[in-house]
Amino acid sequence: MNPNDPSIVDTPYGRLLGARDGKVVRFLGVPYALPSTGNRRFAPPQPLAEGDGRFDATAPAAIPPQLPSRLAKVMGDYPARQDESCLHLDIWVPVDRPSRAPVFVFLHGGAFMTGGGSLPCYDGAMLAERTGMIVVNVTYRLGVLGFLPIPGVAPANLGLRDQMTALSWIRRTIGAFGGDPANVTVAGQSAGAYSIAALQTRVDGPELFDRAIMMSTPLGVALQTPAQKREVADMFTHAAGIETATADNLSRLTVDAILKAQLQVLRQTVPASPGEVTPPFMPTVDGEVIAAPPLATAGAGAWCDTIIGYTREENAAFYVDAAMRELPADTVRGVYQAHYGQAGGERYEQARASRAPGTPVAVLTDLRSSLDFIQPTMAYAHALAAKGRAPFVYQFDWQSPTPGIGACHCIDLPFLFGNLAIWRDAPMVAGADPAELADLSRSFQDICAAFAHTGDPNRATLPPWPSHGQDGAVLHIDRLIQARHAPR
Repeated sequence: MNPNDPSIVDTPYGRLLGARDGKVVRFLGVPYALPSTGNRRFAPPQPLAEGDGRFDATAPAAIPPQLPSRLAKVMGDYPARQDESCLHLDIWVPVDRPSRAPVFVFLHGGAFMTGGGSLPCYDGAMLAERTGMIVVNVTYRLGVLGFLPIPGVAPANLGLRDQMTALSWIRRTIGAFGGDPANVTVAGQSAGAYSIAALQTRVDGPELFDRAIMMSTPLGVALQTPAQKREVADMFTHAAGIETATADNLSRLTVDAILKAQLQVLRQTVPASPGEVTPPFMPTVDGEVIAAPPLATAGAGAWCDTIIGYTREENAAFYVDAAMRELPADTVRGVYQAHYGQAGGERYEQARASRAPGTPVAVLTDLRSSLDFIQPTMAYAHALAAKGRAPFVYQFDWQSPTPGIGACHCIDLPFLFGNLAIWRDAPMVAGADPAELADLSRSFQDICAAFAHTGDPNRATLPPWPSHGQDGAVLHIDRLIQARHAPR
């Protein structure tokens, strides 16, 4: 970084021109691979060539092509330009930072179908300024373009390959921005957290990052093999009007045609039971990028310092529409019976008695949140602890003022980024006390920053947080932040 002009950075790939905004310099849309267009549409990411060119990194960057988010009803909408050429990073560098600053990399969520590191709601300026960390958001391919293996055309896990290429770029290049390439924390939410779990199992994981923060990891959602994905690939090509998929005819499809066919696949993919939200475009156990499902090899991530957590009512975010709100009690009781067998009716009544109000949708939320997120998160934490690397586990309990949303999936995101003015109208936080939001955001940011600095979120000025290896401690994050221990 030029000491006389921090908005100029010379990298092995050329000179980047950023823009200073107060106490932060922004570098937007910085490419980490060649554009994923044309004959590279379904190809693994291709590395950049070294050079001495110039790149203007001052304009807002695009997000990948995508359909509307199914979580907009709780998160809100954040319009952004879409473009198939989306293999880029957004980087926020605090002007007042320590030498060799910690690097905080964010992998966004969105069911591997929506989102983007360049969405306004993920603006990292305030997080960077408050904590002194260099914040980097990764944008990667989504949906059909990123997570659908197509025999003879598209290898599996293109989106994960994109992430790996981005992390390699960061390792090599972040020093030019004043960052410490030996202190990289990767944080991910939902699909981003699942991606981290997959990368933790890789032998080369330590080459990509040093620490992990996994927020709302849907580890209870099963992965498939390429052979099992064949049905989805056939659905897609048929919906696109293609009899036999080839690299040539798929590369000639317009982005609009791809999204229309993807929508048809979504409409044809019927959940196995009410409340199930498994997306059809998930990472694939291909034996190359992913050797086995992350939960089956959870202890393999013990090389990595880890924070892992969930929100108390994860699945409430998916159930805000009227159809779910009107689910009959008998339907939900049937879901419990399908899972618990003869004890299902009794378990349903216990769950209903634990809720106020004990509506069918609230009781279904508790079951699916437990199966998809909470139980597998705790199993993952236990596996890491058993390997001698106990993680720090949290439960996010702060709940929305809006009835029915609770402490839902994604509700922790505004507190991480701290850009509360952008999130102000999101239904999940709308109407909350601004001072309460600001104070909780500062605490959550400080906890994450402490961990990113040293691998330990404990500081004299922060709430004590024992690792999960110490009496099964879990940090509850709410108006009161405190650790609770599992009963002996």
